[in-house]
Amino acid sequence: MSLAALLVFAAVTAHGRPTLAAPEDAEAEALINRGIDLREHGKDDEALAVFKKALAKSPSPRARAQVALAEQALGIWVAAENDLVLALAADSDAWIAKNRGALEGALAVVRRHIGSLEVRGTDGAEVMLDGVRLGVLPAGSAFRVEAGRRTLELRAKGFHPSARAIEVPAGGVARETVTLVALPAEAAGDGAASGGASPRGPRSDSDRDPGRGQRVLGWAFAGTGGALLVTGGVGMLIRKGIVDDYNDRCPGLGAAQPADCDGKIDSARTWLTVSIVSLIAGGVFTLGGITLAVTAPRRDSSASAPGAPGGVRVGCAPSWERGGASLGCSGTF
Repeated sequence: MSLAALLVFAAVTAHGRPTLAAPEDAEAEALINRGIDLREHGKDDEALAVFKKALAKSPSPRARAQVALAEQALGIWVAAENDLVLALAADSDAWIAKNRGALEGALAVVRRHIGSLEVRGTDGAEVMLDGVRLGVLPAGSAFRVEAGRRTLELRAKGFHPSARAIEVPAGGVARETVTLVALPAEAAGDGAASGGASPRGPRSDSDRDPGRGQRVLGWAFAGTGGALLVTGGVGMLIRKGIVDDYNDRCPGLGAAQPADCDGKIDSARTWLTVSIVSLIAGGVFTLGGITLAVTAPRRDSSASAPGAPGGVRVGCAPSWERGGASLGCSGTF
């Protein structure tokens, strides 16, 4: 029996449709009829919502089968399989018995879009598929999921999460083993020390290096300056080679120049400009970077008690204003 015939065969309506079973709850019956009309007009989304209302009012196998058929039409394969299996399990229901062949055919179609996923790994880990939670390990059975390319992720408190792309075969089984890696004790713990000690509070300033960022910035500036100095030096060597070649092959400045000699003059001037700019910028960046790194506050100085003699805090930062760059420093003594 076709699905269209199955829909028409579903219930008694005011339009004279045939009766397959004794009347059920009148309101649920009316909802089923309405859902059938919606499906006949291609409104499967609305029909599914109506069938679910009918199932809630009267949880009959027939109502569940109609829910499953609407889910199949919408491509909600896993839910459709579950509802069809539950509906077909009602062997004593007259409507199910009458339409078993069509329902089993629908189930076979649904299962061509579904596979099984077996996951093994860290106990207590949450199993996520495409961001949707499937369950917690160890799982008692395989998860039924839509076939195709999926993203599997495992999460557990105290462990690094792990995600991977997997392929679930239609009608087959995908098996995945994922062993999570524990986080470092400091990150994984909830703050409680061993032996029942009180939780640790936030780390104090004395536990941190207050000048680390400034030193990193300073050495980055110094490294950039070094690279610019090298560029300037190489540029000078290239210019010297061009000038030497000009002196060997060309008539000299003030005389008529062949085209290639004009090109050598232009190249020499360009490399001179590049070299001078690179050397000046390299010097500025190198000196500024070294100053930043050297003047960065140290952990022991930042940990000095308030008011303690000899406590020194110094910090510097570059700034850019119209006309050039500058380095500003401030501190307390």
